[in-house]
Amino acid sequence: MSVASFPRAEHIALLRQKIEERLRERNLSLEVTERGLNQYKCQYRFGVRRQRTEEWTEIPIHFQVAERLETGQNDAELNRMLDDFLNQHFS
Repeated sequence: MSVASFPRAEHIALLRQKIEERLRERNLSLEVTERGLNQYKCQYRFGVRRQRTEEWTEIPIHFQVAERLETGQNDAELNRMLDDFLNQHFS
C-alpha cells in the first residue's frame, strides 16, 4: 500500500455519496457523517442515525472498497455491506 492510498479525501467523499444514494434507494431517512479513521485496519468510519438525539451507529469500510469504486468497478460490494448493516441496525 502506498502512502497516498489511505486516507484520501476523495474516498471519503465517494463513500459518503454512495451511502447516501443507497439510503435514498431504500427510502430511509437517516443522517450520515464521517467519523474518522481506523489507521490500524485501514478503514474509513461512517456514522448513521435516525435522529439527532440518537447515538451514532458506525460502519467501517476498508479503503480497498473505495479504491475499487474509484476505478469504476460496480458498487455491489458496498451495497451488500450497507444492506447488511442497515438490516441489522435499522430494520
